[in-house]
Amino acid sequence: MRTRILSFDDFLTENDIKGGKLFNVSSVGFIPALILEGGAAGHMMHPFDDNSLTFGDFKTIVDGALQGKLDFEEQVTEKTDGQNLFVTVKNGKAHFARNKGQMISPLDLKGIFSMFADHPAEGVRNTFTLAAKDLASALEKLKDQSIFNDGKSFINLELIYSANSNVINYDRDVIQFHGVSHTDGEGNITEVDGSLAPRIVKELESIKAHVQNTFTIIPPQILKIARDINFDDRVKYYYKKIEGLRNVYKLQDTDVVSRYHDEWWRNVVNKEFPGLSEEVKNGLTQRWAYNDKKTLSINDIKKIVDDNQMKAIREYDSPKNIKSKQKENMRPFEDLFLELGSDVLKNVANLVAANPKKEMQRLHSQIRSEAAKLRKGGDLSQIERVEKELDRLERIGGIESIMPTEGLVFKLNGKLFKLTGTFAAINQLMGIIKYGR
Repeated sequence: MRTRILSFDDFLTENDIKGGKLFNVSSVGFIPALILEGGAAGHMMHPFDDNSLTFGDFKTIVDGALQGKLDFEEQVTEKTDGQNLFVTVKNGKAHFARNKGQMISPLDLKGIFSMFADHPAEGVRNTFTLAAKDLASALEKLKDQSIFNDGKSFINLELIYSANSNVINYDRDVIQFHGVSHTDGEGNITEVDGSLAPRIVKELESIKAHVQNTFTIIPPQILKIARDINFDDRVKYYYKKIEGLRNVYKLQDTDVVSRYHDEWWRNVVNKEFPGLSEEVKNGLTQRWAYNDKKTLSINDIKKIVDDNQMKAIREYDSPKNIKSKQKENMRPFEDLFLELGSDVLKNVANLVAANPKKEMQRLHSQIRSEAAKLRKGGDLSQIERVEKELDRLERIGGIESIMPTEGLVFKLNGKLFKLTGTFAAINQLMGIIKYGR
């Protein structure tokens, strides 16, 4: 789960977090269809998160990104570093949601005020309450409210408030509309329409309701991406990386990436537990590669193996160890796409930040100075974590590649994906610097 400097996921219930579903992508395992993150918006995947993509799809993304032509199915938009909120209009009044439960029974203006009334951070409290006021004032003036389907369709939006910035200081107070999410009335998003948000903003502009007391309502930021000046060399560079991963297990461009992960984990299981039956090996592969604990449960395994084997499996099955191995498995894919994101974001000309160059310089300076302070005066745990994130930052482009944006969003095969570049590393670094975590 992504960590923000200021997180609001504490408002999610356990049931909301467990709301993600799994679907079968091939005979080799399962991948997450939805991982709830940051409220009702859900987790937007990096390309490396989706094991149903093929190695050929990876090449398509690389080629499109470096050409500045990621608009395969929709225009490319900026992914901003704000606070997420959903809003709808029901019986002429604005209602709000932060999680799945609230999408079933959205909060009215009084309810959203009550939700944040006791929040210890004034900036958080003001962000949501002031934005709710402005949204109610604006949206309740729309003549045609049928788009909200009587409270079942929600605008997914981002709150960017200069008095409550996360990692990036935008120096603007804006509410950015992303798209309209249609639900089934039970809190489940059935369809997302990215074309409706600009239309709604345009209607608000026509009635002069887009500029409110605190915030200005804006449409998704459509990004202009230039072709990389070293296009041929960079394409070859990334193709070589992709083909290197593909060829480890003699796969083809048409193979889904899950086949790589399946083979990787099978090798791990064979190395660690050579004496186990194929049934148990397959069960452990499913368990550790895809978090599938039902195909062969621990209790099932216990009935098949002897006591010594069971002890070894339980020791290896510790959350800390499995998490470490999963990171090892994913690292080359993660590094590939984070580096690609760093390359592409350097070619973007029109970011939401009021002064992108100034903010970029501030981020570069802050990371350098604060990391140096921690290296001198931090405890051993902090220093280790800082060094780890600085190493990751170096692998994907270095401090100079940091841009004042969370990333960009594009659509391929009917799914939304993000390229974030260095944002994850600097987000973690800022968390360590500010809070020691």
